Amino acid sequence: MGRLPSQHIQHGRQMPPIVRWVTLGIAMGWLALAAGLGWWMSQRLMAEELESLAASAEYEANMTARVVDRLFTELTSMANMVASQSQVVQLAARYRVDPPGFAELTREERAAKFTSDPLVRRVGDFMTRLSNDLRYARIYMNNLSHDTVIASQWAEPFNIVGQIYTGRAYLIDALRDGSGQQFGIARLNHTASYFVASRIDDANDVPLGSVTVKFDAPDMALYLTGRHMALIVNRQGRVTTASSAPFILRNVAALLPPDTLRRSDNDDEDPGKPMDVRALAGSGLGDQWLIDGHPYLLRRQPLNNAQYQLLTLAALDHLAPMRRQHFWIASLVAGFGLVLVLLSGRLAGEMVSRHQEERHAARYDALTALPNRRAILAELARYFALAKRTKQFVLVAFIDLDGFKAINDTYGHEIGDEFLIEVGRRLSTGLRAGDMLGRWGGDEFVVIGLTASSGTDDPGGASEAMRRRLAPLLSGTYAFAECRFDYPGASLGIASADPSVSSLQTVLKEADQLMYADKQERRARVGSPQRTEA
Repeated sequence: MGRLPSQHIQHGRQMPPIVRWVTLGIAMGWLALAAGLGWWMSQRLMAEELESLAASAEYEANMTARVVDRLFTELTSMANMVASQSQVVQLAARYRVDPPGFAELTREERAAKFTSDPLVRRVGDFMTRLSNDLRYARIYMNNLSHDTVIASQWAEPFNIVGQIYTGRAYLIDALRDGSGQQFGIARLNHTASYFVASRIDDANDVPLGSVTVKFDAPDMALYLTGRHMALIVNRQGRVTTASSAPFILRNVAALLPPDTLRRSDNDDEDPGKPMDVRALAGSGLGDQWLIDGHPYLLRRQPLNNAQYQLLTLAALDHLAPMRRQHFWIASLVAGFGLVLVLLSGRLAGEMVSRHQEERHAARYDALTALPNRRAILAELARYFALAKRTKQFVLVAFIDLDGFKAINDTYGHEIGDEFLIEVGRRLSTGLRAGDMLGRWGGDEFVVIGLTASSGTDDPGGASEAMRRRLAPLLSGTYAFAECRFDYPGASLGIASADPSVSSLQTVLKEADQLMYADKQERRARVGSPQRTEA
């Protein structure tokens, strides 16, 4: 049996360890819960935002693709209609190839010869009205020599009549296959444009030339409206039209499915400066890309015109601030909850400390922090029960500090209190494992312990052994801040009891009587403590 606790509980009230650990556990659990819930809610909100963006991008891709398909269909239909117009066919037959010597003339000279023909002017006026009504950049007719016989806006100073377009892929395709398309940069005004050409045939299906409808990419961009960015991309990955300026004429081939990419038949065609395109790994809804450092959600939509594909990009830049906002909200909630947990723990600690203080005050002496009379009696009862079970004897030592009143009278009560504390400390050093020291009251202390039974009243001289351990500890010099003195020692009465034949009260009474007998004997030979210099 170890000694009963003898530490003071400070009135500063440190939080009891059990409350501290429980509070720490609850605080850690709360932080883990707040972090987990915050992460889960953030993930849900982010997933919902991505789903909303994906649905919105999908809808816009479908709607924009319809508009763009309609525009390309209209361009093709318009080229076919103009190529079938009777005056156009008549004019193409008249100028099926350039007259001899035209190649040596300047563009202006060729234009003057063409426009001197009334039929050329009538067809030119027809093309001008048509292009103005439909807001086309230009409509023009080329013969088999690739010479521009007539064009809309032919009467303006800036026109292309007489311009020879040798080697243009869309004109070659139109003459060979009946139709041709190409995206390119116009030579004269350097505008990115779509060229759609149809062949002009006579009644016997003999090619006479071609009609081209030119539609500028900036005009096409006006149809790419919506919340998200829309890109029209050719099969080389070049952005031909975009609703966002940074993408215009750049190359985003990495965004296209590999099976849709094709090399250009025209080696001179500019593929566009590549953009920095990287797939984002681990994205929940797939098709998330980092383009020039900005994240996007991608939706692809093929067009009826197989040369182009529509890409819709939903910007994801706002997701990072949204995540940070979620983090700060979760942090505030976690912090607020943590404060509540700590305050609750502090309050619980105060309550537990107060309860412990009350229990401590009920069982421990306020001055020496040793067990008081109530604790001694309770522990003595437990010792009796234990000794009875284990066939041992109980030792009880009563210690009375002789001359204590003289110490108080001579040096004052503060020194008397310090003396009592020092006595308790010295007695503690002489205890065996399982012994208990307590203050009975005033200047009286009690030591209790167990010893083996040997069938005698004082088994193995245990009482005398205890006296030899304890008595010398108390005599000698006591030094304090204000004084020091020699103390001759205390009176001890030590009783040994067999719990099977003796009671608790009996052994206490016997120890008390033995202590008084020792006191009488000591009075005859021991004087009061002598004061010495501090």
